[in-house]
Amino acid sequence: MKHVLISAALVLGACAASSSGWSASTWNGLPDRTVAGGGYSFFASPAEGQGFKLKFSVKSDGTFGVVEAPTEDALLEAAKAATPEGCSFVSLERTPDGGAVADYDCG
Repeated sequence: MKHVLISAALVLGACAASSSGWSASTWNGLPDRTVAGGGYSFFASPAEGQGFKLKFSVKSDGTFGVVEAPTEDALLEAAKAATPEGCSFVSLERTPDGGAVADYDCG
């Protein structure tokens, strides 16, 4: 019974910690990941030092052929799919490299 109570306390503590908000260090500690959107695969990683933002780049398969720039809809789909728990998608800004930076409200 003692182990059940301790386990329950740990689970509740973890839930409370994840829903209580994000700090700059926890945001920057988000793992990089692949997110799909509009037929593209994007590499999403925290944009350190810029608040609650993720940088999206088109993920290539290693061949260096010409890739058509992703559409705005594809980037929006990926940015919304990558929204971390406890956050909401705010906006998306295109970058000169063909990717984008998405801004989230995590407060």
